Amino acid sequence: MNYRFFCFFLISLNSLAQHKTITDFDVPIKIPLLVAGSFGELRPNHFHAGVDFSANYKIGDPVYAPADGVVNRIKVSSFGYGKALYVKHNNGYTTVYGHLSAYGDKIAKYVNDKQYESKQFEIELFPLAKELPVKKGDVIGYIGNTGGSGGPHLHYEIRDTKTEHILNAQAFSLKDAITDTEQAIINGVYVYPITDETIINNENSFFEIALSKQNNSYKSNTIQAKGTIGFGINTHDTQNGSRGKNGIYRMVTYVNGTKNFEVVFDEFSFDESKYLNQYIDYKYYQLSGNRIQKLFVVNDLPLSLIKTKKNNGQIVVNEGEDLNFKIEVFDAHENKQTIEIPVKYYDYQINKKPKPDGKYIDYLKDYAFEENNVSVEWDARTFFEDVYLKIKTENNKLTLHKDEYAVQKNISIKMLVPDDYPNKDQTFIGKTDGKKVKYFDTWKRGNDFRIRTKELGTYELVTDKADPIVNFVSDYETFTKEDVLVFEIEDKLSGINTYSGYLNNEWILFDYDYKTKKLIHKLSDEKFTPGTNTLRLEVTDRVGNNTTFEQTIVVN
Repeated sequence: MNYRFFCFFLISLNSLAQHKTITDFDVPIKIPLLVAGSFGELRPNHFHAGVDFSANYKIGDPVYAPADGVVNRIKVSSFGYGKALYVKHNNGYTTVYGHLSAYGDKIAKYVNDKQYESKQFEIELFPLAKELPVKKGDVIGYIGNTGGSGGPHLHYEIRDTKTEHILNAQAFSLKDAITDTEQAIINGVYVYPITDETIINNENSFFEIALSKQNNSYKSNTIQAKGTIGFGINTHDTQNGSRGKNGIYRMVTYVNGTKNFEVVFDEFSFDESKYLNQYIDYKYYQLSGNRIQKLFVVNDLPLSLIKTKKNNGQIVVNEGEDLNFKIEVFDAHENKQTIEIPVKYYDYQINKKPKPDGKYIDYLKDYAFEENNVSVEWDARTFFEDVYLKIKTENNKLTLHKDEYAVQKNISIKMLVPDDYPNKDQTFIGKTDGKKVKYFDTWKRGNDFRIRTKELGTYELVTDKADPIVNFVSDYETFTKEDVLVFEIEDKLSGINTYSGYLNNEWILFDYDYKTKKLIHKLSDEKFTPGTNTLRLEVTDRVGNNTTFEQTIVVN
């Protein structure tokens, strides 16, 4: 064997092996590890990048450092991970903690000082190597519900520090700490015609396969087909004591005993999340709210989670062939479900499929359309496959089909606004085909208004002339150092852009939670003067409307 190749082979094996088990990490919380969201779980427009641990609707349980390390990043945001913490460890991994209600004492003081220095709540910090060391077992934060969280829980990640790839903590580190003896739930299995010439049970359309439970596995009646077919599955995992409907860990398909397709949710890069909408049946998701994972690939799908894709997972049913198709579904504890589907060739007559409505779009080409002072354009590979789009332009309005095709690149929309259009400063291009107008940051130069979007739908000019709503919730006669100042702020159209609070003309820190619309200032920051203080809050929306609240308060 060539020496260089042998060394590369050993290095590759070591690289793969290093993620098999991470033994030197303790659990990050002391309460029962109930998984409320698993690694790689299918979320809107992304794969879930960590493991969510339920806090049983409670905020405030401590979070502990699983190993020695240093805090190398802190991010405070109103959205996303909320109050997030990143700890770099000595073993080549970084752990991440999201949606915290607060940081550990030393870290909290560091963050608070930096927020006052920069006069902003949202902040991203990169402490020096020796500024914030942590020891295994130190309290580094507290479970919360900040940012985009839907309820109190800890979002926990393990990343390879060098590659920044996210690893499945449930499989590589916490498997022995989590009790799971339950199999995945099979919600539905589907069969797809891959080409216009494919016929399945006398139809050229996908449908759900009827399954029956037999001896701890599922079986279906024989499917009759001609041409190229593929399968999809809607499934979720459960865990002892948890109410979560979680993602699965691994799926493998076989055709007559030969592995055909395999997906393993073990490790991926953040950039791969953009392929989620190609991996699932996006149109079905938009119609039903349920996600079918396609066990086949059409066109390119550079997703490292897919480990095997013989013939792209597609199955050609030829004359005289009887096939046995099998799906195995595993969770991270190797609990398994099996589904068997017999497939038999049938010589169907092929009827020509009617052409869909709309303009044919070759996904490998650039496109640009312009009419009625409205233009729209996109680059090649903006879509994942060829599509038919219904496009209609009117003055100040664009109907760009409906949101049933996945989009991976930005689509540019331009509207030339008339000279006499009123309130241009308060006008933006918004998406108007939902229950609520969706605001888009609108680039303006004179009468030229532009946005970029990854959603199909209806767009038009929207004007927001209303000032933000400000309500002082804690409107008491007197306050003490232990009290908090609470405001509710809201802007119903374009949304909140900025807010700034002051005591006696000095900036004070307000935490913002967009879910509850609350701003909260802790008087324990000691920015007040004993006695009478002037409180002021300034709030602006995204098109420049503003509201200023001012009132005197007494703090004893």
